[in-house]
This record gives sequence, C-alpha cells and structure tokens, in this order.
Amino acid sequence: MTTADDDSLSYQDAFAALSRGDKTDITHLLLEYELPVLLADTQATVRTHFVATNANGVPAIDLLAKAMAYTALDFCIPRTRLSQAAKFFAETGSTADFSRLDRQARDLFVAADGTGEGGELLLFLLMERVLLLPQLLAKMSLKTNSNVHIHGSDGVHAKLADDGVLELSWGESKLYQSSSSAIADCFSSIAPFLVGEGDARARDLLLVRENLNVEDEALASYILRYFDETDPKALEIRWRGVCLVGFDYSDYPNIKQLAEQEAAAVSAALDRWHTSFVNQLTKQSLVDVSIDIFCIPFPDVNQLRKLVRKNMGLA
Repeated sequence: MTTADDDSLSYQDAFAALSRGDKTDITHLLLEYELPVLLADTQATVRTHFVATNANGVPAIDLLAKAMAYTALDFCIPRTRLSQAAKFFAETGSTADFSRLDRQARDLFVAADGTGEGGELLLFLLMERVLLLPQLLAKMSLKTNSNVHIHGSDGVHAKLADDGVLELSWGESKLYQSSSSAIADCFSSIAPFLVGEGDARARDLLLVRENLNVEDEALASYILRYFDETDPKALEIRWRGVCLVGFDYSDYPNIKQLAEQEAAAVSAALDRWHTSFVNQLTKQSLVDVSIDIFCIPFPDVNQLRKLVRKNMGLA
C-alpha cells in the first residue's frame, strides 16, 4: 500500500486550493436528481442533474449559459497571466489587463456555431467547482488558430491523494441531441487516455509537462516530478476520467415538483441511461477505471450553445 511522504502531505492543501470559484456558482442551476450512483460491476459514478426551473416554470438555460460564459477567462488563461493582471490592478487601479485577457479568451473560441467548446466550459465548471479538481493545463491558451479545435482531451485536472499519488483526471464532454450518440462518443473519445499506452495520452502529458498551469514555483517543481520518467514519482500517477454527457430531453420536468407520472418517466429514463453507460464502459474496456459521469439532460443543447456564444459576444 502506498503511503504519502512528508512532501506530498505538505503540498496537498496548497494544490487543492488551486481549484477556483464556489460550487454554488453552478449547483443552484443544475439540480442533483439523486445521490451519486456507483454503476454495478464498474468503477464509474453517475451524477444526474437537471436544469433548474424558474418561478415562471421555464428551465433557466439563460442563467446557466451566463455562468458558462463567465468562466471562459479561468478556463482559457493560465494562472500566471491572471496573477500578472491582478498585480497590475493592485499597482495602478486599472482593469485594462483583465479586459485584454478577457478579450483574448473569447477570441480563442472557434467562429462557427455547433462546436463542442460550450461543453468544455461546463465540464471545467463541474471539475473545478463540484469535484474540486484544479486544472493542470490551460489547453485553449495553446491555440494558434481560433477556427481550429484543440486536439486531445477536453480537460486535464488533478488532485494529490492522501496516499501521495497524483490522481490525474482526463475530461471529455459531449453535448448532442441524441443521448445514445453522446454516451457512445464520450466514452470512445476518453478511452485512449485511460487504457493502454497510446499516443493521445503521451501528447497530453507532454503538454502538461511543458505548460503546467501552477504558479507557485515550489509546488510546480514538486508536481513536475510526477511527469519526469527518471523520477520514482512517475510511478505514482493514477489515471481517472470525468465525463460530461448532455443531450436533449423532451417534456422537460421541474424536478422539484415532479408529478407521479413524470417521476416514473424520469426513473425509467435513468435506467436506460445507466444501462447505456455500462454497455459503453464494457465496450471500451473502462469498467475498472474510476470515472465520474455527469449525466445532464437539457431542454435543447443547441439553444444552450447559442446562448453561451451570445453571452460571450460571439453570436
């Protein structure tokens, strides 16, 4: 059994503190339908959420889209550049550097509608706010062309576990109209990062090593030991996954006021989705990998994308 060394324990809190924001930024808009469920014969935990309904009986997609748009700066810009802007503000009282960074973040998103980057923003929120997993790589900042999607996983986050192991979480998001397509594509996309020794994981690990999104020099040096093949720490990385699966759901319910018939329909749908998760986990040889699955039905995923882009000034 692995035991944590003194260095790991001393850095654990500092590393955990890198996760940004407060979960209440998002949890009042995405209501948890049930307690997290560990799928039978797997290591995958499903968290099912529905978009909250406002007092007029309308799902609050507009507020969710704003919350997603507001996180673009954190998602895209490395911590060092944000700290430089904060220092400039402290010294001059001017927010000009923050304004420049905000514009740069927005410019990194592709010009066309129908992209996956809205899902990446929501995945980032869930990983940092709900799971408290700090981002290790601000991959969007590496883009050289705003009209080209960034390759690799949708997110690389991590935590220092109590046993001293670095738990590296690869993120993947799919927001599709069809639940079956979203589930299948999400697990087929994340599988290369979690099983085998493929090129996809190696490329992302190289990006993390060369662009680690950790500002504190001592903490960064310690974390980089896990990515140095000549260091014993390289044996102490545990792969994990975080999946966001979003899709259209007709006759959208207000889960705070479910009628008996509605509750039965939602329960039956959950059984179908859980079965699909297990089938795809089995197909992709992921049943033994720890994966957090956020299952989020939406009234209309295309409407969500458009509202996110509108709130980012990209419509």
